[in-house]
Parts: sequence; structure tokens; C-alpha cells
Amino acid sequence: MTETTDAGVRHPPRSLLATLLGVSTMTIMASATITPALPGMQRHFAAEPHAELLVRLVLTLPGLAIMVSAPLLAKLSGRTGRVPVLLACLALYTVGGGSGLLLDSLPALLVGRAVLGIGIAGIMTTSTALIADHHDPADHGRALGLQGAAMGFGGVVALLLGGLLAAVDWRGPFAIYLLAIPMVALVLRFVPDARVQPTDPRDTTTAASPWQPRLLGLYALIFIGVVVFYTVPTQAPFWLAEVGGAGPAVAGALIAAVNLVMTLVGLNFRRLRARWSFPRLAIAMFAAFAVGLVVLGTASALWTAALGMVVVGLGVGLQNPTINGWLVSTASPGARTRSLGLLTSALFLGQFSSPLIAQPVIDAVGMGTTFVLSGALAAVVGVVVAAIHWRSP
Repeated sequence: MTETTDAGVRHPPRSLLATLLGVSTMTIMASATITPALPGMQRHFAAEPHAELLVRLVLTLPGLAIMVSAPLLAKLSGRTGRVPVLLACLALYTVGGGSGLLLDSLPALLVGRAVLGIGIAGIMTTSTALIADHHDPADHGRALGLQGAAMGFGGVVALLLGGLLAAVDWRGPFAIYLLAIPMVALVLRFVPDARVQPTDPRDTTTAASPWQPRLLGLYALIFIGVVVFYTVPTQAPFWLAEVGGAGPAVAGALIAAVNLVMTLVGLNFRRLRARWSFPRLAIAMFAAFAVGLVVLGTASALWTAALGMVVVGLGVGLQNPTINGWLVSTASPGARTRSLGLLTSALFLGQFSSPLIAQPVIDAVGMGTTFVLSGALAAVVGVVVAAIHWRSP
């Protein structure tokens, strides 16, 4: 059943979109949820060999599992349907994420986190594909903008709720993953599989491939964008302490503010998309990264650094709906989920790579200059996108 507006755009039932938005929040909660629990976890497992390293891997291991499994799950969903894969991955998310409530060894926890990562990979690819499948192309901007807003709001909730539960016990934040259980019931009730013609394996045309040049460019954009902006959650707490004496509570609040800005941008993305093309939105995204990171890196007071982080938040808010929308408008429906799987891998490769790339630069030139250089890289990418866009017919 669908609803039709006066403009002739068909909307699916609100319950369907609300369910898929709720599912999307599960992905952003994955990392932020347990961040406040890491110090308590390290104290609990202090007697285990290599505890300091393994506790940090508890946070990062899901990203590695996502990178590996996202394309495979996307391909599987093209054969079996998106909803069965989504339901199975919600189950994996619940088991893997909730395992921290019971397991009492770091190796076992790492296995649980790998299972969680596989679940996240399937949820990310199928939820976005289902949003696109069930909405007319003219309505993708609104729907994907709402998805970005829901993910930003989920990040705020995860940071705040995770902190409160971690204050009670380090295992507390793991209970948040159990929110996937009602999501399973809602998906079964409200989300049918869309009728999408699968891509014929014998079809080797460019349109049927997730490897066409424009899609490769989008994978590169999401990778570079994440490498650039992820310097904020990974490095900003240390920088805020240096320039403004900010403690963990203030740093956490400012990072939560970035998620709040992301939410506000998502809520207004439909209006932005009505005025600007995807290339122009991508240029604006990298411009926000460039300006925000330069302001952050040259800050000499806490309020200036906070201003820079808010501007970066504008770019973060544009990133998911812009790149996801650009991809679903470019990929053929049959190849859409595979393309989203590769995009998800590129995104988490960027998250994993960002601190590895940033740390040697920080050691060489300092943290402030590293932020400035990240902003310069964002500016260069924005100029390249602009040059390609204006040369295209």
C-alpha cells in the first residue's frame, strides 16, 4: 500500500519508513555505544595478556568485519532478497552485540564483536537499499535525508545512554544492542521485500556492474571524506584538552553536538537536494570539512575549536545522504545493493585508516597542523569534484 501526493510522488506507508529509520540507527550506535565502557573494561581484564591492546580492538574489530563482509552480504541479498538478509543480520547484531553482557574473556568478546560487525554490514547495505527501493527517485532526497537525521540522533542517544550505563557497570552499554530485538518484530510486520529485477549474472554491461567508473569515484569520495572527518572523533578530545583544558565530559558533549548538527542537516536535506545537484552537495560537504578542520586546527580557545567542530558537523550531515543518494541514482536497481556493500566497505576502510594515517603526521608536525592539512586535503577534493562537474555535459 502506498500514499500518493499531489505532485504524483508515491510514498510507502509511514510505518515502513519509520521501521527502516529505526533500523538505520542501529548502525551508528555500534561504536559510540561502548566507548565510555573501555576504561572499566580495561580494569576488569587487566590480568589478561595484552589487555590494553585487546580492549582497543573491541572497539575497532567490527569495522574490519564490516569491510570484509559487506560486499558478500550485499551479493547474497541480491539472490535471496533484502529482507531475509536484514533479519538475519539483526539477529547477528543482537547476539554479537549483546554477548558483552555475558562473556568474561577478551578473546570471546572479540569473537562477539566480529559477529556484530557482520550484522552491521548487512543492516547498512540492506536498509539503505530498501529505503531506495520503496521510494520513487523523486523522493529519495527526503527519505535518505531522514535516514541521515535518524543516524545522527542515534549517535547522540548512544553517546549519552552509553555513558550513563557505563557509570553503573562497564557491561551496561552492551544492553543497548538488545534494541535490535524489537526491530526484528517491526521489520517482519511492516517491511516487505521490494520487487527489484535482479541483475543477470551473464549481464556484463557497465550499467549492471557495481564497478563502473562513476561508482568507483563515489567509493573514493566516501573513503576520503571519512579519513578527513574521522580525525575529529579520534583526535579532537586530545586537542580540546590542549587548547581549552576540556575534560572528557566537555569533549563528549562537543562530539555529541557534531551528531546533533548531522541530525539537523538530515532533516533539511530534502530542501537542499531540491536546489542543488549531488555534485554541488558533495562540493559543499568537502568545503564544510575544509573550513571546519582549519578553524579547529588553528584554534587557540575552546569556543573556536567548538565552532570548527560544528562546521565539520555540517559536512558529516551532508555526507551519508549525498553519497548514498548519488549512488542509488547511478547504480541500476539490480546492482544497487552490491554497490552499497562496496560503499559500506569503503566507509569503514576510511574509519580504520584515519588514525593510522593521522598519527605519523601528528608525530611529525603536531595535532593542530594535522587538522589544517586534513582541511587542505578536503579543499583539494572539493576543487577536483567541482572541476569534473563543470566539465561534464
